[in-house]
Amino acid sequence: MKRVARKVLDKTTVDDHIVRKAKSVSERTTIDDRFLSASKKLQHEIRKNIATAVLAAFGFMIALVWRDVVKEGVAKFIEYANLNGDGYTFTVITAVVTTIICVMGILYFSRWSENK
Repeated sequence: MKRVARKVLDKTTVDDHIVRKAKSVSERTTIDDRFLSASKKLQHEIRKNIATAVLAAFGFMIALVWRDVVKEGVAKFIEYANLNGDGYTFTVITAVVTTIICVMGILYFSRWSENK
């Protein structure tokens, strides 16, 4: 009888130990799940910011190329209109005409992007 009682007690002790271990693993898994979720959110934000930076860099490169095109076009327009002057006057006229062209471009492409 003592042997049977000892086996039952040993089994109960083992079961309690397993239950404690299972709870411990369960708590760690919950913490790990929260950590993984936060890690995935962080990874998503980092990727989103890198993509935004790369797209901005491409946009900047496009702007630099078009800057030369617009500047040369304005210079040809000023030459065609015989609006010659000193360096400062030429720069102001170039800035005004370039601003007008760019604002019209912004308005056009803003409306273009809104159309579905």
